[in-house]
Amino acid sequence: MKNLIPLVTSDDIHAHCLAHWKTEAFRSSHRQGGYIHGIVDQYARLPRFSCETTNDRLERAHFCTWWGLTMRRDDYAAPAIEDLYLLHEIWHAAHMPFIPGIGFEAFHGKMERNELEASVASELLVYFKIDGLRESAFPHPIYADRFLNDPAMRLLWREHEVVATNTLLEARRNVMYSKPEGDMDLSERWIRKFTMQNRQWSIVWADRYLEIEDHMHRFQQMALGGDRKAAADFHADWIEAEAAMDMVDHVPFRDQALLFATIYWANRAKYDSALAVQRATQS
Repeated sequence: MKNLIPLVTSDDIHAHCLAHWKTEAFRSSHRQGGYIHGIVDQYARLPRFSCETTNDRLERAHFCTWWGLTMRRDDYAAPAIEDLYLLHEIWHAAHMPFIPGIGFEAFHGKMERNELEASVASELLVYFKIDGLRESAFPHPIYADRFLNDPAMRLLWREHEVVATNTLLEARRNVMYSKPEGDMDLSERWIRKFTMQNRQWSIVWADRYLEIEDHMHRFQQMALGGDRKAAADFHADWIEAEAAMDMVDHVPFRDQALLFATIYWANRAKYDSALAVQRATQS
């Protein structure tokens, strides 16, 4: 963790996000009060912190969003993909509940629900909400294509957006937990595999998750109680003290980062290999 930037006020957060969107589609949606503006506005209810990695292998998979940081990444293949990544992380933070004393299984369920909803927001809904975005994002087929190309879903979206949104949520939940693997395509198989990875992530945090939940709840209450500056200072001190315990890379919660990075990068290599085979087959 390096270059920690506190964003204390709502105006600070909106200005920071507007300055960092890479595409005009995201900037316009934000400026004009559209889909992106609504998500950023929710994100801005609490002070936020932007930062960069000091050890990308450890921190890329660390999910620091849960404990109050939004990690900058500037190495994506297309500007739209970078914006989608940032949107995903902002949605996570904007909608994350914190529950002191929560039991482990309830904690895992909370985090899986947050992941499901963030994924639907940034991997499905965003393409329905922002015209032309799909064409500027991924060059290969993605999970969203089956819904974007489905006349029945397009009709449902046009006539009953709330139910269409719930339909997309439940369709993805079905892939995560229930759909027979023999009926899945590549995108769906990896949604299932990453769901299994989420369980491993929770286990990595089993000994420390209550510490995070308690601190984040206190930070949340301080900020919502009216003193955002004091809350931001309280949070920054906590993060910096944890990072200072890592004398090598200044990575907060280094032990958890080390444990999960091995799982994450092994799965990432398998996914990239499977995607390369699919592209070769289709070319």
